[in-house]
Amino acid sequence: MPVLYSLQFMMKMTIFPSVLMIAIFLMTLLGGNQPKNWVGNPGSVRCSQNPPPCEKTSDALLILDILLFSFLQDLLWIKFIAGPGDASAMLNPLVFRYAIGGLGSVITYSMMVGLVLCVLIGLNATKIITEKRLEFYREAQSNANTTAYYVAATVTTTIEQGFSAFVGSVLAYLILNPSASFVVYLWNFFMLSWLSVSWALLLSIIVPPKSVSTVVSFFMAFFGLLFCGQTQPGHFKALYSNPTLAVFAGIVSPLRFFVEGIGVSEARCLPQQSGYTVADEAFNYPEYEQSYPYAFDRTFMARTDAGTAIVQSCSGWFWWVPASLVVGITIRIAGAVAIHLSDRPKQGKKTIRTEIVDDFNKCRSGEKSIFQSFILIGILGFLVFSGFFALSCWLILRENPEEFSRFVMAATE
Repeated sequence: MPVLYSLQFMMKMTIFPSVLMIAIFLMTLLGGNQPKNWVGNPGSVRCSQNPPPCEKTSDALLILDILLFSFLQDLLWIKFIAGPGDASAMLNPLVFRYAIGGLGSVITYSMMVGLVLCVLIGLNATKIITEKRLEFYREAQSNANTTAYYVAATVTTTIEQGFSAFVGSVLAYLILNPSASFVVYLWNFFMLSWLSVSWALLLSIIVPPKSVSTVVSFFMAFFGLLFCGQTQPGHFKALYSNPTLAVFAGIVSPLRFFVEGIGVSEARCLPQQSGYTVADEAFNYPEYEQSYPYAFDRTFMARTDAGTAIVQSCSGWFWWVPASLVVGITIRIAGAVAIHLSDRPKQGKKTIRTEIVDDFNKCRSGEKSIFQSFILIGILGFLVFSGFFALSCWLILRENPEEFSRFVMAATE
């Protein structure tokens, strides 16, 4: 029998990581970014069908080729140009076609793999609450510490799912072979599991056991996709122009920071002057900032930290990490409050109303110290939650104080 139980435990611990690895492997292999997605690179080499010979394309021929190609393919008529801004707005989508197309495939991949990851991790994280609900009720009726149980469940699940996310990040990085460093994918995958576990624990406490799987799957997929930054009403352009929507998306959507984190990190690795990154000596950049893809249409990412995002580097972009970390803590605090308030009769405890009335009478008569009262603990819990919620809102909305200061200084010198 011990051998049988050991085998069952080993199978239980290996099935989920195996499913997760298979899902990430297939998503990366079939939907991952490929070299063919980065077409039309202005710095590329023109070759004939049978190499060699090959020759470097001159800038004049390159622009002529691009304009001619667009004219013949899209019947694009040259419009009247009123100034340098119009010329820049017309030429940038053509010159930066390779960067825009390649980054679009990166964002699409991050949406696909992030959705699969958050749903699988969320469903697996609920088991520590749903499968041990009867044991929890029994321990709670024996006056066991409910908070200690919740903390232990949170730590255990975070470690388990964090390890699965780590394995997934390694697999995705090895197959995808991206431009950004491995730390980018490690942090993004882990923080995605951090947010997914936070919501999974809270929902598994407040939702009836029979409906937990349905609700968690719907929550992760619906809010994850709707407010990931690429679909309406939660597109990046709307998120950065509406603070209320930005806070809502940053809290309820597990994919909100995942998609932007990977997208901006890969965009920063592009060559300078490719539509996403600029050099320090780009003294005209502030004047034509609105013609860059960051400001218009295609991405609109990292608008509160653009001063960092536009600097060429393959080390990644981590502005979002503090916000994601604090949001996860806030949701877990809400779960700690919910586990004390839900199913109290099954825990062998009084209802909230009866508990408050009895607690007030005992404190008033001197039978119980005010420092041991249920009311004081509730007030402290509310204050802690409010503090972390306010900190989450500030971190989501905060702006980089540098912004474009170094480019403005360079332009005025």
